[in-house]
Amino acid sequence: MIDVAIVGAGPAGLLAASRLADAGLDVTVFEEHPRVGEPTHCTGIVSLETAELAKIPDDLVLARLRHARLHGPAGAAAHHEWTSADAILAIDRAAFDRGLAAQAMAAGAVVETATGVRDIDVERDGVTLHTARGQVRARACVLACGVSYRFQRQLGLGLPGHAVHTAQVEVDAEPDDVVELHVGRATAPGGFVWTVPIVRHGRTRLKIGVMSSGDAGAHLSRFLAREDVCSRVHGPIAPPVRRLLPLRPIGWTYAERVLVVGDAGGFTKPTTGGGIFYSLLTAALAAETLVDACAVDRLDAAFLARYERRWRARLGAELRAGDWLRRIVSRCTDAEIDRLVRIFASGEVRALVRRTARFNWHRDLIVALGRRPALATLLVRALAR
Repeated sequence: MIDVAIVGAGPAGLLAASRLADAGLDVTVFEEHPRVGEPTHCTGIVSLETAELAKIPDDLVLARLRHARLHGPAGAAAHHEWTSADAILAIDRAAFDRGLAAQAMAAGAVVETATGVRDIDVERDGVTLHTARGQVRARACVLACGVSYRFQRQLGLGLPGHAVHTAQVEVDAEPDDVVELHVGRATAPGGFVWTVPIVRHGRTRLKIGVMSSGDAGAHLSRFLAREDVCSRVHGPIAPPVRRLLPLRPIGWTYAERVLVVGDAGGFTKPTTGGGIFYSLLTAALAAETLVDACAVDRLDAAFLARYERRWRARLGAELRAGDWLRRIVSRCTDAEIDRLVRIFASGEVRALVRRTARFNWHRDLIVALGRRPALATLLVRALAR
């Protein structure tokens, strides 16, 4: 019997494996795909704060991003510049995952690829995983299986409270240095379109994606057909990579001998859908909890509940504030969204954003914005609709 079985070799599962193996536990990661990091579903935007949890070698950096521009549905635009202290990186997500796998194996963890987990039985004396290569017994299990929620449903942990759809492509494009966000009900209802400039193998490219309710692929196709977008893009466009994106955590992130981390727990920023930092943070907290639990042989739900208390202490207020703002903005009309963008373009609000905005932590900015009379009036009107 091994100590911990981890389902999924994404950033959350692999960081948890490294931390647990470093603590001397016997850990195996089970990944259904034949190669770690593929297929890639993520744009790979992180801040330097992420390096506090996982190394980001320079050769993984596809772009260092300093400028962003928000486009409203009727032509309003607002510009933001990140400071060097909050530098934003676009990284090679597949290579990042493979680097985490190498670190986990160097720490002593086993990573088994092409080994999907078909079923999980939680018993009084352990967990049985039924894999493509046979049964595995473990003292505990970490679900890091991304946006597949079969096991969570099976174990009575619930589903994410809210989810949207995404679609993304990467294309050759004209050189650029500005991240663009396009908002509006026709552009991306309940979300936005993003364009992120990168350089891969010496070629200037754009990651273009949509986060929205409904058919994200159809919204992406319409955006790509715009004349101003066509003029920037070169060559053929491959079919988009699609995925479900949770925007609210599942009901319970712990059970007898089980913890849930990353996307599998519904951990993303409700405002932007970004998930890498939250995945790594919840993985670190889960590993910390399991090291404590294994040391005293307490893998019952009552002991493992401290994991949920830990992540709520770190992320609870952030998740609530982000979810509040997302719900209100999703009710705004296009005219109100354009007005919001114009307010963001004002010198006073831009200064406020510079003082309070942090890439991974949005609550302070949301609270500060809610105290601005013009914004508060608009948001209350939308909330009451």
